[in-house]
Parts: sequence; structure tokens; C-alpha cells
Amino acid sequence: MKVGPREPIKEFNSRFNKLFNNIPTKSKPSDEVQNKWYISALPSNKSIFVDRATKPTLAKNMKEAIVVEKCILALEKKIVLEERKSKKVTFRDESKKKSPKDPFDLEGMKKVLKIMSNEMVNIKK
Repeated sequence: MKVGPREPIKEFNSRFNKLFNNIPTKSKPSDEVQNKWYISALPSNKSIFVDRATKPTLAKNMKEAIVVEKCILALEKKIVLEERKSKKVTFRDESKKKSPKDPFDLEGMKKVLKIMSNEMVNIKK
């Protein structure tokens, strides 16, 4: 049993409990094994933090997983908002932007030479 893609932890906890409660009381594993089963069923980005917290009971680990999920969702939302703020929105047509002048443009060089030659003529006069 694993958490489905985009499945909220609360829903997974409900599914996990239903399945777990079908196990007869005499056959239920120890708390340690229950916790291992639960943590191994979580996505890796959540299981790391739940496993680090090392809660003694399944119920406490389930609560911890919900807290971790909320923190991760809040961080993801913050990152998305920061990315949106950092991107500048322009409504101008980018294709009409003036491209920088090429310093080796033949026409531009002709104009510069013409101006310089006229100035040289004026200096001689």
C-alpha cells in the first residue's frame, strides 16, 4: 500500500486505518512494525521527516505526517509565488525591440566615414 499521486495524507491515513483494522487483534504486529509499514508507504519527501520525528505510536506518526504535508505544501506555494513575483510581465511586442547596432555594419561605417571626411575638409579650410 502506497500513497497515491496527489493523494492527501488524511485520505491515505483513512485508507491505511481501514486496512489495518481488518487485521485480527491477535495477529497485529508491534508498534515498531506498524510504524515501519506506515512510514514506508509515505512518499520519500514526507517519510524522511516523519521517520526523523520517531513517534512511538502509529496515530502520532499519522499526525506528524499531516503536519509535514502542510509544511511542504506551504513551502511549495511560497516558492511558486516568489517565482511569479520575480518574473516581469511585459505586454510590449518583443519582436519590435531595437536590436543593438552592429559595429561592423557597412552602411553605418559609410556614414561615419562620410562625416569624418567632411570634418577633415572643414579642418583644412
